[in-house]
Amino acid sequence: MRCAGSCCATAVRMASTPAMKRSMAVAVPSTLGSKSVSSITSSSSNALVCSTRTFAKPSAVQGPITNSKEGTYVSTEIIVDMSQALGGQYARGMFAKRDMAYGREILNIPAFLMYIGDEPQREQVLILTKEVFSKLVLNHPDKKFIEARILTMASGGFSYFTRERDVQEFAETVKIPNSFKTGADYLQAGEYGTFDLQKLPLILDFNRWDVEYRGRKGICIFPEAQYFNHQCDANVEISISYSKSKENFVLSARTIKPIQAGEELFINYLPGNTLPLSRLSLALRKRWGFECTCVVCKSRAIGAVTVIFVAVCLPFAIFMRSVYVARMDSKQRGL
Repeated sequence: MRCAGSCCATAVRMASTPAMKRSMAVAVPSTLGSKSVSSITSSSSNALVCSTRTFAKPSAVQGPITNSKEGTYVSTEIIVDMSQALGGQYARGMFAKRDMAYGREILNIPAFLMYIGDEPQREQVLILTKEVFSKLVLNHPDKKFIEARILTMASGGFSYFTRERDVQEFAETVKIPNSFKTGADYLQAGEYGTFDLQKLPLILDFNRWDVEYRGRKGICIFPEAQYFNHQCDANVEISISYSKSKENFVLSARTIKPIQAGEELFINYLPGNTLPLSRLSLALRKRWGFECTCVVCKSRAIGAVTVIFVAVCLPFAIFMRSVYVARMDSKQRGL
């Protein structure tokens, strides 16, 4: 979701429950073996360091959102289609198939991936990366869902692996039961390459939703919600809460305006922010790789230019007029 497909950073605070602790225990994968994440991603003299933030294009996905996980509600009134506002072959967006009234719930989905802990955010992303990669290697029942919904999402950010050897070492931490083989052997088999594994943490980082639980920060992945594009004046509102019955975080999307058939559905990636226009543009560009050009931002830009004109140009014009008047008075006295 970005202003071409990823996520707004939503902080959610919850009370502690036994169910929450059980859910966290199930969702959190094992640690990264004997090697720490920092040692896996450490660079050396012969490393190829990626110093720029990149934003890759995902595969084009169009049509209804199908094959969702059990317990997921996706309205049949929405569809993924090409976004004319963004342009390009891979620019996707969420659209309404028919008219929708205010307050219509169009998504109610549990997190497909979740991790909450004290680790830095990059380590949390790598932990979820290992969980996803493990499911691919072990031919988990979620494999087809991962291929259809996770691997086709937008990706972007700084590389998590500086060398191909780092990718191989990371893959070796995934052990295949009752075998001497590891995830590295799976990569060599040819179904997925080192590039696919290198891109996976970029996908998860770009599409993460930030949550918070009793002061501990975490991340969630909601694949079905990654097709919303951004507008400051959004017509859909996102809320994330913890469901005791599902023992998981749940994302709900509701319309906050009447919507016509064929209209694109937008969310605000930074809801409730009071950032100045320059800092808002910087935050969006740094996190998702774009600058917002919606009507609200254009109006704020025009207002900023007007303020600059009034505050700078108008006093200068008054000063120049006073100088001109003083010179004319001086000439008239000379005469």
